[in-house]
Amino acid sequence: MCIMNIDASYAGRVFMTIKLIAMDMDGTLLRSDNTISQNTKNILLEAQKKGIILALASGRSYAKLLPYAQQLQMQKYGGYLIEVNGMAVYDLAHAKRHVDGRMPKENAQEVFTYFSKWKVEIIGNMDEGMYDYNPPALLEEKKAYRKLHSLPNDFPWTGGAFEFMMDNRQGYPDLRYIHTKEEIIEDVNKISVTYWPYVMKEVAKRAKEDLKDRYWIGLTSDKWLEVMMPNVTKAYGLKKLEMLTGIKLDEMMAIGDGENDIEMLQMAGLGIAMGNAMENVKRIADDVTATNMQDGIVAAIHKHLGI
Repeated sequence: MCIMNIDASYAGRVFMTIKLIAMDMDGTLLRSDNTISQNTKNILLEAQKKGIILALASGRSYAKLLPYAQQLQMQKYGGYLIEVNGMAVYDLAHAKRHVDGRMPKENAQEVFTYFSKWKVEIIGNMDEGMYDYNPPALLEEKKAYRKLHSLPNDFPWTGGAFEFMMDNRQGYPDLRYIHTKEEIIEDVNKISVTYWPYVMKEVAKRAKEDLKDRYWIGLTSDKWLEVMMPNVTKAYGLKKLEMLTGIKLDEMMAIGDGENDIEMLQMAGLGIAMGNAMENVKRIADDVTATNMQDGIVAAIHKHLGI
């Protein structure tokens, strides 16, 4: 294990030499209101000043990650975005995107057909848009929800990883409501499936059994399931960063909370699960930190890097 020089206040402590920190977004870097705490901003800026590269690793595409990268000054310090669970890596310093692993439209149609047997919302995510399917019964439920919560008449029918209805138009302005698989006419980044947690628990279990040899499948929250092409994971994104930066995998620290973080935490030299992480994520992690509402990233960096 490599040792880093540390301040006198950390005398006697042993720390790994970490050159890159990869962080999940929802439930990890972000609080429940989709903001980064000031304490977390401060320590991540300090880490970058010490030469540590940051990577935001998310199921989101670059359009929804760039505002957070700007808050952390990641372009200035040569940071990266691992987009859509590893489908793409974005080099912020050079504004260069490396894309590999989109889901061909034929596969997207196959996945749509599989999940359409349940009362669930099916979303085909693209860079700046999405296909959105709500079965008739679910659409009626959303109409009632929109009325009950006094949402505007043009509020989209799309759901979110934590919300029953969420306005995604800022990050995905090209919204296409569909009714059949034939309406998916281009490749997508991923397929997302969502409904209430008690339904998604069973849907996820069945899908993992039925599609395990054809796709990567995992829950990112208790109501949000994501489907990728096989082997397209955040760990795949870390391997891309190893090639792009020359930083070895065992010199990387990864932090996350969902099933789409598992491979990344296992791949990195140091894998940290958030205190709010799913239990199967905590089991594979090297350590468990505080929750996203308790500055868990700050605690992990203090403990393991001495910053």
